[in-house]
Amino acid sequence: MNQQASLFDFEPPPKLTDRIFFAIAPDAAAIAAVGALTATLKAQHAMQGQPIAEAKLHCTLCNLGDFAGMPDTLIARASAAATQVAGATLPFVASFETAQTFVNRARNRPFVLTGGDGVIGVAALYRNLNSALHKAGIPGNPASYTPHVTLLYDDVTAPPQGVAPVEWTVREFVLLHSHIGQARPYNVLARFRMPSA
Repeated sequence: MNQQASLFDFEPPPKLTDRIFFAIAPDAAAIAAVGALTATLKAQHAMQGQPIAEAKLHCTLCNLGDFAGMPDTLIARASAAATQVAGATLPFVASFETAQTFVNRARNRPFVLTGGDGVIGVAALYRNLNSALHKAGIPGNPASYTPHVTLLYDDVTAPPQGVAPVEWTVREFVLLHSHIGQARPYNVLARFRMPSA
């Protein structure tokens, strides 16, 4: 009996509570533009999803992953790699002028802003950051990348449509900490800016 019980006596995997990722965030004027645009598009498509909170609006760059607790050593290594990238890529203007649904699951799909030539700078920052992370021994992000800002999640599928551009000058990118499954605001772990002359 004891032997049989021991076969099932194992520790469940730890609960993943902390997500760490790099991102750029819109400035105040862009946040206001996103809010107005989201309200218009939500009504136009009869969507029911709640708009993303202003404090959480962002365009994800590279993900470090989900963890059970804070991976301090990884954060330090990733931050050192990111510091090398900021001076080579900032500043630039990011402009998002297309709204569409990402059809990546059956329900509750992301309704996002994407861009064409206006997000070339974002894509270049992603490539440079991803390369620096790889050199630091931190793989895991795909070669392909579609810069986007999520407006809300909804079951309605909206085809791509042109919208008034939402743009801002990107002067920094940030390393963010998200509490998985909680409505708490992101913690900014580090900011990466062009070094001052």
